Amino acid sequence: MTRDDLKRFRSLDIDFESIGLLQSGAEGFAYFCTPTDAEFVGRIGCDGVHFILLPGDERVFCVDPAMGEEGKYVLPVGNDLREFLSFVLFCQDANPLSQIWWMDEEKYRQLLQEDAENTWPGSEAFFERKDAALAEIAREFNLTPVDPFGKVKALQAGFDPSVLHFSDEYYDVLGLENPRRPEEEIIHIQGMRIAAITAIKEEPMLPQDPYILLSYVNTKLRDEYGSLSALCGGLDADEGALTAKLADAGYAYDPAANQFKPI
Repeated sequence: MTRDDLKRFRSLDIDFESIGLLQSGAEGFAYFCTPTDAEFVGRIGCDGVHFILLPGDERVFCVDPAMGEEGKYVLPVGNDLREFLSFVLFCQDANPLSQIWWMDEEKYRQLLQEDAENTWPGSEAFFERKDAALAEIAREFNLTPVDPFGKVKALQAGFDPSVLHFSDEYYDVLGLENPRRPEEEIIHIQGMRIAAITAIKEEPMLPQDPYILLSYVNTKLRDEYGSLSALCGGLDADEGALTAKLADAGYAYDPAANQFKPI
């Protein structure tokens, strides 16, 4: 059902960008935290956030390489595509669905209000395209808007991330033990177990992709380093070059939070 609905959704003559479900870039959407067996649904168009399906699963998942964290990079945001689209109808955009995981209800309601009140020169034409896209989705799938907050929170609370399959890059970027390359190996000679060797785990080089770098650095700051200078010293990184690269991506270091945050 969901796969058939996805084909119908992609065939619609609408402005997908206006609702945060861009269809371009489907061939190169994978980030370090995108499951290896993911099927593309759409992308918001910023911070690498995209939506996917997984094999044998009707649920729609959100992948957030910029603001996610271990166990939270990939989270369900709908039991199936139709429910997901009914949530998009309510929020008027897919972006709020990607942020529910870290928001309380007050912040969520505030975000919806800010989005509704946000205008700029030429925004009238944009909102006309958005309204037309939402109306076409509602008509094509016979849907009505459904408030996602409680449903998505419950869906994510019961989600077990151990079902996800990641590439080697995921474990290397986060400095996690790779289950496909265990640190301890038993050596056998002539059928006899003679030794156990613990592999030396080298610190990976800093990622070049700015959003992978953002996630990697914020994880290190949260778990291992109390300041940016300590991180740069520990990783032998150029603090100026690091901050400049993340500034180009729209993020700046907040010493109070010890995290890079949107500018």
